[in-house]
Amino acid sequence: MTDLNSALNYSAKDRKEFLEAGWWNDDTPNKWVAKWAAERPDAPIAISMDQTLTYKEVEERANRFAAGLLALGFKKGDVIGFQLPNIPEILVAYLGIQAIGAVPSLMHMPYRATELEPLLNHVEAKGVVCLAASEAYNAPTTFEALKASVPSLETVIVVGGDAPSEAVSYADLIATEAVEITELPSVDDPAMICFTSGTSAAPKAVVHPYRTIMASARFGLVDMAYTPDDVILCAPAFTHAFGVMITLSAIAAGAASPMMPVYSPPALAELIKYSKATILCCGPAHVMAGKAGGLWDPEYTKTLKYIYMGGAACTPEVMHTIEESCPNGKAFQIWGMTETMMPILLPLDANFEDRKKYLGTPPIGHEVRSVDEDGNILEPGEEGELEYRGPFLFASYYLNDKANASSFTEDGWFKTGDMVIIDEGDNVAMTGRVKDIINRGGIKINPLDVETVLDERPDVLQSAVVPMPDELLGERACLFLVMAPDKTITLDEVRDFLESKNIMKAKWPERLEIVAAMPITATRKVIKGKLVEML
Repeated sequence: MTDLNSALNYSAKDRKEFLEAGWWNDDTPNKWVAKWAAERPDAPIAISMDQTLTYKEVEERANRFAAGLLALGFKKGDVIGFQLPNIPEILVAYLGIQAIGAVPSLMHMPYRATELEPLLNHVEAKGVVCLAASEAYNAPTTFEALKASVPSLETVIVVGGDAPSEAVSYADLIATEAVEITELPSVDDPAMICFTSGTSAAPKAVVHPYRTIMASARFGLVDMAYTPDDVILCAPAFTHAFGVMITLSAIAAGAASPMMPVYSPPALAELIKYSKATILCCGPAHVMAGKAGGLWDPEYTKTLKYIYMGGAACTPEVMHTIEESCPNGKAFQIWGMTETMMPILLPLDANFEDRKKYLGTPPIGHEVRSVDEDGNILEPGEEGELEYRGPFLFASYYLNDKANASSFTEDGWFKTGDMVIIDEGDNVAMTGRVKDIINRGGIKINPLDVETVLDERPDVLQSAVVPMPDELLGERACLFLVMAPDKTITLDEVRDFLESKNIMKAKWPERLEIVAAMPITATRKVIKGKLVEML
């Protein structure tokens, strides 16, 4: 039987410290929605090109959705899988699930049966919420078929369009009469489940209680300067930690969230313009793809005040593109992970040079440090792996002892896998990923050094350097490039360019592959493991 609380094994010391300091409190997303529904009932909470929902409308629909779930036999503690694009209905379903103390398990839209089955089984999902069938993907049929291999799965709820006879319609649930919910969730209960990278045999399920996601969302509200008048567009999917946390921070502020169901550069540009977005949260790839399409232009960006970029390393070119193209906007890097939520950001009055160089500093209550390969704590200015602890951090992966043992130090620090340099003022600068480092005959090559300079070229849309096996040296570097239309380049030309940029020869790639597109995550981060498989 599912016992998600077993993953919430915070120490008594941490609980006491976080509560006494006020970093943890009794907030929940539904309490925030109720507050704004009472104070500003007609204020928009979700905006799409098709519809706009107000705080009052979402509150009422979420309460009816919750009543419908109870009528179907769902109860507190049940896990409900959740595979929806960024559409207004996603907020109704998420809030309705949490209202009865059930736990939404967020699953990315690209996942199909092969990826979904181990995740649903790992958390013993009792139901799923999915989109109606389309030409590209018949989600209801996929999930109905999965009942044969996921014994816990009983109910498939379908949003939009017709539901198959064996499934349940979202429209019917929000037509249910609201009821008093007698068994409300505790703020120490599981609030949601996200999956991060891991094998299908041993999924890495991150279970966050209301305490951590609310603390992180309040941080976003204050440190990212959200107000009730803001329109906060998050390009990454709501089913990704980046997307859900930005949206929860927007709800905490009483702000509006534009919803983009399918990303494309034109779709993002048009939604910014249509919604008059004041804040944009995205990945560097969103910016560069928009620039390549001629869409990163004041016609679309003039309403933006702040542009926060995360999910991948941000090059100086991306920062300059934003500063030059947004007449009223400022660019910032932000850092977070599924496990840590959103803890690192610079103050909003930081100068442009610092914003190009640093992710920022951890918020109050959090600590960061850099360590070498042997776990020795490094001095300021030395490059190493970022370790982190504080009140946003998850406690442990659910039912994955191996991942827990390799991800936490004996003294309770979380090993992020990110390579950083931390200065004396706790300013964190990203330098790459531990797993991306290439070991060429004992020489450690950081791919980001090469990728950063190549991404500055106007004929290069995207670059990625990955290791390829070598009998003599162990690993050599292979460069993958996505070129601008009608552009190409040779390996010798790449090497000449790197030499002109004073990149040491040991870091030069020894193989070049030009591809039409990179394999990417939900936040448009290159999946380097897929590139290695291609080799």
